[in-house]
Amino acid sequence: MQCNHSPHSCLHIVPLFQNLDTHQLQAISDISVEKHYSHNQIIYHAGDLNGPLLVVNTGKIKIYRLDIEGNEQVMRILHPGEFTNELSLFSKEPLQDYAQAIGECSICMIDGQLMQKIMVEYPLIALKITLELSHRLIERDAILHSVVKGSVDQRLANYLVDLMTKQDSSHIQLPVSKGTIASLLAMSQETLSRRLKLFQEEGVIDLEKGKKIIILDREALIQKAMM
Repeated sequence: MQCNHSPHSCLHIVPLFQNLDTHQLQAISDISVEKHYSHNQIIYHAGDLNGPLLVVNTGKIKIYRLDIEGNEQVMRILHPGEFTNELSLFSKEPLQDYAQAIGECSICMIDGQLMQKIMVEYPLIALKITLELSHRLIERDAILHSVVKGSVDQRLANYLVDLMTKQDSSHIQLPVSKGTIASLLAMSQETLSRRLKLFQEEGVIDLEKGKKIIILDREALIQKAMM
């Protein structure tokens, strides 16, 4: 069905489409459909033909790959307002990743070929997409460098600093399971648990029940991220 949570709500929350006028948003909304997924449901598989641009409206999506031994490597966790499969706007190459729902989620799917026509008609949209792709390349290069060069403690500290910044609080909530976070940081879940306990023993953080963490020493955490 057409994306109709409320007028253009799934488009308004995407930075990519902010500052577009009503007519431009309507043009994109007209080529969008809404789909719902249950927890752990696969949204697309590696090897699938490139499909639509996917915008998360509610819930979370895990983007991951499988290594030659079949082990999962989480690449990104998408939250409401974030999107994936942007290369469908430029390429028909098969997908390289898997996308899986984390909990119940709803997604706006925007037809890639029709979106190309809108980009020709509205150069501002094309420019913003190009800038976003450039930003993602820089971000992924930084993540790769962190995984290759950074220590376990540095990767974990960077992740916690990023969460603290995004949530604008020293009382942070882990957005996904520790197993998923461990995969995202290229470490085992056992290693993640040990390093978190070490951070706690050092007085940098306090581990509460569930997924809550209190940052006790912000400067020490930032220093660990820079080491």
